[in-house]
Amino acid sequence: MPKKIIHALLFALVVRLGGAEPETLAPLKDGRAPHTFEELWAGFDPRREPLDSETLKTWQEDGVTLRVVRYRIGIFKGQKAMMVAVYGFPASPSKLPGLVQIHGGGQYADYRAVLTNAKRGYATLSIAWAGRIAAPGYTVNPAGVALFWTGKTADPAYRLTTDWGALDAYHAPCRYEKNNFQTLAPAGWTLDAVESPRNNPWFLCTLGARRALTFLEAQPEVDPERLGVYGHSMGGKLTVLTTAADSRVKAAAPSCGGVSDRTHASPLYRATLTDDQSLKRITCPIVFLRPA
Repeated sequence: MPKKIIHALLFALVVRLGGAEPETLAPLKDGRAPHTFEELWAGFDPRREPLDSETLKTWQEDGVTLRVVRYRIGIFKGQKAMMVAVYGFPASPSKLPGLVQIHGGGQYADYRAVLTNAKRGYATLSIAWAGRIAAPGYTVNPAGVALFWTGKTADPAYRLTTDWGALDAYHAPCRYEKNNFQTLAPAGWTLDAVESPRNNPWFLCTLGARRALTFLEAQPEVDPERLGVYGHSMGGKLTVLTTAADSRVKAAAPSCGGVSDRTHASPLYRATLTDDQSLKRITCPIVFLRPA
């Protein structure tokens, strides 16, 4: 029996016996935060939980099947977090290579990237880690993200989008004004009550990207042995973080990100989240892109 099926059955058994879904990340032991890259990811299995995936919109364009989808990121502080993404693949697919596309700061999960890749023979999942989506009939701009936060479902512009639940890994803007990608400090919207890299949005978004790989490998038209990741700017850094953390990535292409975040006032941040910590752990082919 495939390992991912065994994991799903075990997870379902735990839920059935316990009556509630377990947390995705185990609580800290004796209040001690992870102090190395390896400790940060120890115990996390991106295949363990069900995806709870759903299709919010589907259409055809130029022989390509396109969908707006959501999948489960995890359970944090008792609340489910869900990622919205644009997914697409060419007609008559047969074990296609799969790509995770990660947008940059202020950018959108964009159907045009998915469409272009499909015409080149790839299945692509463009994740909306910040909640913004660009797709025909399914646009979520910053104002639309705010509508989602406030639950204004009666507004004609309301759309389901990425839901970080009890946490905050949004950007431009973050849901909570004082949240940012450079802090490890505890707050009401963080996972740990002490300074911890698990409180940082870089870690959370990387976790969401690793779950995107799980979504891809579960699609019947995708070859799970041929998965790649690429992204621009903040998406470039997330590409590097994801590639270092997940051996399922067989090729990566960060653009304008992933090589510059090497210094920080916090020794704990430097030991877990800086680019150099990830770069030295990457073993698959990687190509760095620049604007020129």
